[in-house]
Amino acid sequence: MFDDLVDATTGTRGAGALSSWARVENAACAQRVATMAAMLDEAHAASGSADRDQWCLDNLDAVAAHIGAAQNITPGTASHQLLVAVALHDRFPRVAAVFAEGLITYALVKTVVHRGALVIDPDALRALDGLLAEAFGDWEPRSVDKTEKAIDVSVAQVDPHAVRRDETKARGRSVEVRIEEDGSGLATVLATLFAHDAKAFQARLKNLAATVCPDDPRTADQLRADAIGAIGTDRMACLCGNDDCPAAQDPPATGVVVYVIASEDTLADPAPGPSAPRHETPAPPTETPADTDEPTAAAERAAIDGEEPPLFDKPLRDLTLTEAMTPTPARLASLRPAALMGGQFLPGALACRATIGATITRIVHPGQASPENRYRPSRKLADFVRCRDMTCRFPGCRVPASQTDIDHTIPWPHGPTAASNLKCVCRRHHLLKTFWGGENGWRDRQLDDGTVIWTAPDGKEFVTTPGSRLLFPELSRPTATVTTTGRPTPHTAGLTMPRRRITRARDRADRVRYERQRNEAAQA
Repeated sequence: MFDDLVDATTGTRGAGALSSWARVENAACAQRVATMAAMLDEAHAASGSADRDQWCLDNLDAVAAHIGAAQNITPGTASHQLLVAVALHDRFPRVAAVFAEGLITYALVKTVVHRGALVIDPDALRALDGLLAEAFGDWEPRSVDKTEKAIDVSVAQVDPHAVRRDETKARGRSVEVRIEEDGSGLATVLATLFAHDAKAFQARLKNLAATVCPDDPRTADQLRADAIGAIGTDRMACLCGNDDCPAAQDPPATGVVVYVIASEDTLADPAPGPSAPRHETPAPPTETPADTDEPTAAAERAAIDGEEPPLFDKPLRDLTLTEAMTPTPARLASLRPAALMGGQFLPGALACRATIGATITRIVHPGQASPENRYRPSRKLADFVRCRDMTCRFPGCRVPASQTDIDHTIPWPHGPTAASNLKCVCRRHHLLKTFWGGENGWRDRQLDDGTVIWTAPDGKEFVTTPGSRLLFPELSRPTATVTTTGRPTPHTAGLTMPRRRITRARDRADRVRYERQRNEAAQA
């Protein structure tokens, strides 16, 4: 079927080609989803799989880890895709067949899985599957809201108690912190609060913004934005720079820890730098080009506060057309960028701002130093490994290194406690390596520069490099080569995988039963 769809694109162009390739894309996605479901079936067919369903890292988690590594996506995204795949092929086979023909999109499949999740009677589920498969043949384009309502109509026909009730607006309140991946070093905070809490929050921001002195260079909007960052303290750091500033006598303090990795040059005291080539805006012959400020580090640090500088250096009415079309370009930053512990890019000026009230720890590269004669690495070595790796080293995982375990690639005591044998692995993937490892499971080996090569159960290799390699390549300089003592043996002796109180299937069944009971009570 898929090959026939690809062949049908031959000779097409324009809108016809667009339609044909969109159907091929849907069919290819259906093949990918079916492969995920088949991988989980194979895991359940393996010997001892029933007992592993009680494991904290169960069969589904292990398969999701393999899916995440193969597609280079995060574990959460991989788990969600696998759950959709299983629900589609176990509960909606006729919808899956329509999907395989490329007639519907993955977004619609996800909506079907979600809106039909409460149907538990086998006859009702088969009826719903048939209704939707027939309806999708002549559906016109719909918005997300209309799509959900149309599917809910079909659900109500087969099982009125299975219609998912929309949450009230109050129950949908949440806070989302989204760190921008554009290198700006900024984040977006989206919050939905109770009205009275929002009023109190607004007043809190105003009070915090008022703790700086009048000479602070920030605008009112910038002060309110920085007040959100200082919400964990009782006051803000004043940036006026005056030695006798009364607001600076009581610096802020907080118990919250945020790790920022920066070059020593970036955090050095501001000092005038050499003059850079000066851009001059074209001017009449009788005028002399205006002088421009030197792009010193101090100027870069100050440039993130205050009003936006004018786009042109003279009034618009005095500009020629050429001058209006070519505004003065911005200079390249001279401060070396930094990074958050997690890999997010942070411009040098923002890294300097983060040092206010912060504790600065110097990271020492171990070079060719001998291994430490103990299992747990010293604080100095652990800090180096975390700053070198920045994140969990499993393929696709983005858990910050500050929230991970430091794992011996070759198990202790046969493998030394040295930088070339240590890496950051989150607890989930640490358990995966320990209990789903071995000759037929996940295996890893590490190079002297911190590169880790993972081998999946199917034999495919995935290479991950230290997260610091782009911004801080000096941290990836090779360290002492690992020398093993004796023959490494499986290190699971005496260890047991943490177990779930109930299986994942039982937990899902309980949640479905609870929501159905609520629906029945609401209808009564």
